[in-house]
Amino acid sequence: MSAPNRPIRRKDRALDGAETLHLLQEAEWGVLATVDAEGWPYAVPMNHAVVGGALILHCATVGHKLANLAFNPKVSYCAVTQAETLPLELATRYASVIIFGRAELLTDEGEKRAALRALGLRFAIGHPDLVEREIDKDLFRTAVVRIRIERATGKARR
Repeated sequence: MSAPNRPIRRKDRALDGAETLHLLQEAEWGVLATVDAEGWPYAVPMNHAVVGGALILHCATVGHKLANLAFNPKVSYCAVTQAETLPLELATRYASVIIFGRAELLTDEGEKRAALRALGLRFAIGHPDLVEREIDKDLFRTAVVRIRIERATGKARR
């Protein structure tokens, strides 16, 4: 079964594919949504990187989100790059993206290192030595999740 394909109601605010991917790349964080074995949703804020058209996340090697992903790898992730309330219009100026995809744990050490390097350099661009040192120190206790994007929609009110 493929990712949900519901049309955006406000087509005048829809972003094209390139704008949507750019928005995801520039967002510093987003919210990962998963579902547990009893059907309960779980949403957790995370930072991310986009590598090779896939979303990269990292976390501890055990926990709620990994238990949910083991049960059901289908996820949704939402990121927002701007949110400004417009009180006199009772509205908000925003740009957001929602992706749907399937999450997988990276198990190959080389793939994990490359993904963590991309994530680390995204937030510490001028400090590659620090990023490598942290990867060496924490690789054994870090899970890396890759989400292959099956569908992405972007929307903005500018």
